[in-house]
Amino acid sequence: MTRCVLLLALLATAACGIPVDTSPEAISVDLGDLGEIEEATGARLAAVSIYLVRDDRLVHVTRDLPSPAQLSDVLESLVSGETDPEDRAGLRSSIPIGTELRGVTEEGGVARIDLSSDFAAVGGRQELLAVAQVVFTATGIEGVDEVVFELEGMPTDVPTSSGALADHPVTATDYASLFEG
Repeated sequence: MTRCVLLLALLATAACGIPVDTSPEAISVDLGDLGEIEEATGARLAAVSIYLVRDDRLVHVTRDLPSPAQLSDVLESLVSGETDPEDRAGLRSSIPIGTELRGVTEEGGVARIDLSSDFAAVGGRQELLAVAQVVFTATGIEGVDEVVFELEGMPTDVPTSSGALADHPVTATDYASLFEG
């Protein structure tokens, strides 16, 4: 009886196998648009600088974005938060989750950055670090020396590392003490 059960189990297992072809068979694979492939493989990318937070200090991080990377592209990458590898490296963003970049204009070395009201969801040290992240990232773009902040299209004051509220364009110098250099 045991031999019959064992034989039936062996036959049932053999019947569930994958059929074997007698010769190789060609398969057609649609590779899509070559431009998408180049982008997916790292071609035509630009290394850009953004700033994240480690131990309450700003740190420089390089990300690859499609080239040419515009200020709005870089800031979109920043407000999207840290990537999984950055998180595993102990980096984080003080920019509140849900913050959206509503608009960016550049004129005469000044970037006017309009963020959603979610940006104001933090206060104290986290607000200071969030502002500094945006300022360091924006002024890292060639031609941008100063930053003016807006929330939902309205100009807003921002804290500086000196403890003052700035109602004028700010620079990386206003946050230099926060940089882990």
